[in-house]
Amino acid sequence: MSDLTNSDRGPAATSPGHIFRRPDMSRKFLTPTPETLTTLSLLVASTLSLIFMSSLVAAPKVLFGRTLSAITPSLFPSIVLFLLAVICALALVVIRIGAAEPAGKGLTRGEWLRAATLFGIMIFYAVTMAPFGFLISTAITTTLISLQMGARSPVQIGLVALVAPVLLYLGATQLLVVSLPELDVIEMAYARLLPF
Repeated sequence: MSDLTNSDRGPAATSPGHIFRRPDMSRKFLTPTPETLTTLSLLVASTLSLIFMSSLVAAPKVLFGRTLSAITPSLFPSIVLFLLAVICALALVVIRIGAAEPAGKGLTRGEWLRAATLFGIMIFYAVTMAPFGFLISTAITTTLISLQMGARSPVQIGLVALVAPVLLYLGATQLLVVSLPELDVIEMAYARLLPF
């Protein structure tokens, strides 16, 4: 029994836990799998977004020549996009050297439909942020995502759709002092309700 080599024992001996394999340095290019193409697309998109960040993020509101935000609006998007680019680059390196176990099965038709629906909801959120304001667009988007995830309780959906946007808005504007796009009438309502 001791004369068996790793190749005779099967893949379990060379890839503990079936998670990682021994690096295959013979590869010269990335195999165009759905995972590779998606990761590469995210890397390109995040890198381009970082380069053109000044064109993507609106300038903060100014009052009497002074900005109303203590933190530049591009700070948090830049951090998130930078981390996304780093993670994608590392993932491509892992795929390139063959250290990751290949995916066994692709997405089903229903899963592709759910992914496309979520992507469409996020596009809707980005498009409606400026004309509808943060509160309304976030409430609508949260409701749509809750429905897509299977939530059916009107009370639960209503609480998430109304409480979460308000808390996010107050946390960003009052604690972080970051300006968010909001309708004037809603900003006036916030100003009347808040004692600070």
